[in-house]
Amino acid sequence: MERLKGRPVIAGRGEGPALVSPEALSFWGDVDPASGRVTNPRHPLRGESLGGRVLVYPWGRGSCTTSNILLELIRTGRAPVAIVSQTIDPVLAVGPLVGEMLYGRTIPMVALDAETFARIRPGDWLVVDGERGEVGRREP
Repeated sequence: MERLKGRPVIAGRGEGPALVSPEALSFWGDVDPASGRVTNPRHPLRGESLGGRVLVYPWGRGSCTTSNILLELIRTGRAPVAIVSQTIDPVLAVGPLVGEMLYGRTIPMVALDAETFARIRPGDWLVVDGERGEVGRREP
């Protein structure tokens, strides 16, 4: 398994298939908090479910409500198992921190530089170690 080194953001471990977006994603407006599906008709991941997958996207866009949507996904079990991005907005990171306090569940997060980020492909099996800032990658 190839090891990609990045910057740790939120500790924890999550693994699953990569759900890769070439575009930014806003949890507020792009994701339905009840189903965990991307609902924005103009987003390339439209119709995809975040649950049970490692969400890989270049950066987030949105507002302070992003952390609330992510927290609701954690509560209902529809959240991604991990998030890998080039930049992780501190507002986004609040959701998993509160989720750990309230529900005992979090979402590990790792930030990768652009070159390393570009090596991840849809469907790759990823093992995200948020404490070490590592992403193990195995092609399908």
